[in-house]
Amino acid sequence: MKYRMLFVLALLLAVLVVFAVHSLDFPGSVPNFERSSGGGVLLDVKPSFSEEATYQRLSDYGDEGRTNYVFRNLTVDVLLPLAVFPALFLLMLHALKGSSLGPVPRAFLYSLPFVYVIFDLAENGIVLALLAYFPDRMHLLAGVLPYMTMIKRTASLLALAIPLVIFSVALVRRLLAKS
Repeated sequence: MKYRMLFVLALLLAVLVVFAVHSLDFPGSVPNFERSSGGGVLLDVKPSFSEEATYQRLSDYGDEGRTNYVFRNLTVDVLLPLAVFPALFLLMLHALKGSSLGPVPRAFLYSLPFVYVIFDLAENGIVLALLAYFPDRMHLLAGVLPYMTMIKRTASLLALAIPLVIFSVALVRRLLAKS
């Protein structure tokens, strides 16, 4: 019961933070950034796979949008992955409870929420470096950024989808066993 309450609280926190960041208009939120950048799209929402496209977007954000992006990456975009992490980790923990998986696959699955957070925070650091040196170009960081985003996104989706698949398979097995 204690685990269930902890998971429910972690899930509520994650949902609340995700909803607020993407739907409410406050400094650092997605709507606030979109307004201050003249309709700009965050680099982690739609990665740019060329250096030229990345720097064109940074330029298009304007001074106000770039300032907002720095603030966002130092505040809201640190809070977001840290708020989502407990829910993802507890979900995976519960899904693998009683699993017959070996230690290597189990460790890999447990690592997914950590990979998500690490790559999200690293992605934030890269964006902050690009913004700090703008308009000077940081070729390596601009080239690596979209791949950091893709790894982050993949890890977060797998950390959510795999436990849901495990729970679904278990439910189907239980229903079939009853019939």
